[in-house]
Amino acid sequence: MTTGTLTHASTLGASGAGGIFLWSIILIILLVIGAAGVMRLRRWLKEDDAPTGGIGFTLSDLRQLHKQGQMTDEEFERARAKMVAAGRAMAEKMPHPLARPGQGPDQAAARRRPPPPSAGGQQDQ
Repeated sequence: MTTGTLTHASTLGASGAGGIFLWSIILIILLVIGAAGVMRLRRWLKEDDAPTGGIGFTLSDLRQLHKQGQMTDEEFERARAKMVAAGRAMAEKMPHPLARPGQGPDQAAARRRPPPPSAGGQQDQ
């Protein structure tokens, strides 16, 4: 072997190890950036699911304000009626608890029960 061939072989070996090291660092950086992006996306999606709060008071808050005299009877009744109506509207939007996937709310409410067993162990024909 000549000296030029040895120099070329040692340069390839050094650049091969250096190349692997460089690409490993780049891969690690890309993984960290990707993980940070996924975490940020999940946080953003979770914020959209948070309830808006509606009126901003609970029924017990309204009762307390009424007891303290900060609300008249008429104001309390109007606010209570609004809260009850909002709660009912929200409940109507939710699926029926007995509904199966792909089944409408009317179908779940009208599910058929199996017929009762007939007397004598024989079915009527």
